Amino acid sequence: MKHVLARISLGAAILTLVVACGGSASAPFSATAPTARPSASAVAPGLPSPASDATAPSGTAPSGAVVPPVSPIFDRHADPALEEQLPSSVSGTALQRYSMTMTELLDAGGDRASVDAFLQTIGKTEADGSLAGAFDPTNTLGGGIFAFKVNGADPAALLGGIVAIETSDLGDDVTTNEATVGGKAVTVLSVGTGANDTVWIFGRGDVVFVVHAPDEDHAAAFLQAIS
Repeated sequence: MKHVLARISLGAAILTLVVACGGSASAPFSATAPTARPSASAVAPGLPSPASDATAPSGTAPSGAVVPPVSPIFDRHADPALEEQLPSSVSGTALQRYSMTMTELLDAGGDRASVDAFLQTIGKTEADGSLAGAFDPTNTLGGGIFAFKVNGADPAALLGGIVAIETSDLGDDVTTNEATVGGKAVTVLSVGTGANDTVWIFGRGDVVFVVHAPDEDHAAAFLQAIS
C-alpha cells in the first residue's frame, strides 16, 4: 500500500493539506486578507483561493480582468456530520469549519489515478470519502485540524495510509514517535522545531484527524477538543 501512497504528494493529493499560507512555510493559517480568510493553500490543493474575493473587488481580478466571484471555502458543507467531529472552538477561540467530498477535491485538482489506486487497496472508491477542516482564520491559535473519512475503511489501513502520506510530504529525516497528547494516542511526525515541522495524527474508526500546530501544547488543545 505504501508504494501507492508515496506518489500522492501534498501539492496534488486529497488526503492531506498544505499548511503554508501564501507559500510561506513559517506562518500556517496566517490571516493575509482583510476578512482573514485563509489562502487556498491553507485549505486544499487545487481549489480557488477563498481569499480571492477579499483581496480584490467582487468579480474583478487584481489585473482588472473580469472574473466570476469566488465561492468561499467555508460555504462548502458536503459532510456536516464529519464537521461535527471537529471542534467548533479551541481554548476559547472560535473555529470555522468546512467539508467536501473526495470527488470534489479530485475534480479541483489532484492525482486521481494514485488516490483511486490507494482506495482500491482498501476496497473503497471516491464515493466513500470526504474531508473536513477547522481552523481559526485570525491565526490566534496558529494551527488547524483536519478530518479524513473513508466510510467503513479498516481503521489501521486508513491510519497507516495517512501517516505514510504525511511522512512522505515532510521529506527526509522524518522522526516518528507514538505519544499521548491531549489525552489521545497519536503518531507524531517531525522534521524539526519550526511551525510546519511537526504533525500529530489520531485515528478513530474510519476517520483520521491531522493536527497542524506550532508546538505540542497547541496540538494538545486541538486534540482535547475533538468531540
